[in-house]
Amino acid sequence: MSDGSVLSGINPATPIILASGSESRKIMLEDAGIKFKTITSEVDEDALKIKISSMPFDKQVIELAKAKAEVVSSNNPGNIVIGGDQMCIFENKVFDKPGSTEKAISNLKLLSGTTHFQHSGVCIFKDGMPLWEYSEVVEMNMHDLSEEEIINYVKLENPIHAAGAYKFESVGCNLFSSVDGSSYTIRGMPLLPLLNELRNLKIIDLNRISNN
Repeated sequence: MSDGSVLSGINPATPIILASGSESRKIMLEDAGIKFKTITSEVDEDALKIKISSMPFDKQVIELAKAKAEVVSSNNPGNIVIGGDQMCIFENKVFDKPGSTEKAISNLKLLSGTTHFQHSGVCIFKDGMPLWEYSEVVEMNMHDLSEEEIINYVKLENPIHAAGAYKFESVGCNLFSSVDGSSYTIRGMPLLPLLNELRNLKIIDLNRISNN
């Protein structure tokens, strides 16, 4: 019989830190009921991207995720630290976050009617040491969009900080005829493999749900 208390989430056996400033990754973990805090890494991503640019894209996202997690983990011993990264790839080139309305429109015009890929990597560190790493790729097939559709979409969601210039978790899913892969990965983190590993490490399970 219930005691009337409200169960609010999963208290991990070891405190969890998300080493990412991504709002999408934060929301995914929150929606999964995981209790955690966020610390953004100060890694020079631009310099690292140049250094690892010859690697396959699935390796690049892992290296970027690990770089973020390692710094935060070394500074926060005793915590489980999750790092993540994402790359949008079109015609074998990295499509950076647009950063402006004009660039978002331009990017979507290039992607319209074509296929591109979202690579996402995630890792777990503790005490500055890697415990686990994983990456996934999703094939994205976009509708042949009119210029008016593209402009209307960008005005509506302002996806200037989104990889690929769209927010798949909301109206942006209407841009696509089909995708082959997980929607979590498109949003920037392979969530189910991450949750599975946290469970394997005995950090989380559904016996750790509490109301505080």
